[in-house]
Amino acid sequence: MSMQFKLSIHVAVAVIAAAMLSACDRSSLQRERPAAAKLEVVRADPARNRLWVLDLEVISVYDNTNGRRLRRIVLPEWIVLPKKYSCLPDLALDSSGTAFVSSNVLPVLWRIEPQRYEVTRIELALDTDTDKDVGFTGLSFAGDGTLLAAGAMAAALWQIDTSAASARKIASYPSVASGCDPAMLVRAGQDPTRSVIAASQPK
Repeated sequence: MSMQFKLSIHVAVAVIAAAMLSACDRSSLQRERPAAAKLEVVRADPARNRLWVLDLEVISVYDNTNGRRLRRIVLPEWIVLPKKYSCLPDLALDSSGTAFVSSNVLPVLWRIEPQRYEVTRIELALDTDTDKDVGFTGLSFAGDGTLLAAGAMAAALWQIDTSAASARKIASYPSVASGCDPAMLVRAGQDPTRSVIAASQPK
């Protein structure tokens, strides 16, 4: 195991431990949340040697070599439901190092530019389910750069176009009790014993 890889592991452990200790030390949150609704999402960006950590209050960006915090970012108007009501929100990085954060109750993404850490709030236009509470989890980029997400409140697979600020439902999975992971939903779609409702294709 290389020295750099060992150091990255130690840095990641230290960052997560610090975040957990900090969470225990807070007297209040932006919104009242039960203790069970903890959130720590850690994403590494090896190309830029950074570590992104999302918790219930902020995003922290660290130098993945020495553990130094480079930036503390507060997301404007970020709303999170406790885990007992919904899958938790997520954080994903694209190939340019740009970060995207979801809400698990609103069809909104927050985009964070990797150089100046400027935050842009993107309200997504849904192609369906506009009468429902729709949030996203399980953010992941496909090989062609397409952003996929799972529905946070109902088992569904979505395709998100951040440049057009839109989201299209690919399929819903009524037989899946909790579909927080897009890969799990894809596997469920390949299971002939499960019910899958494919969404209509755009014209």
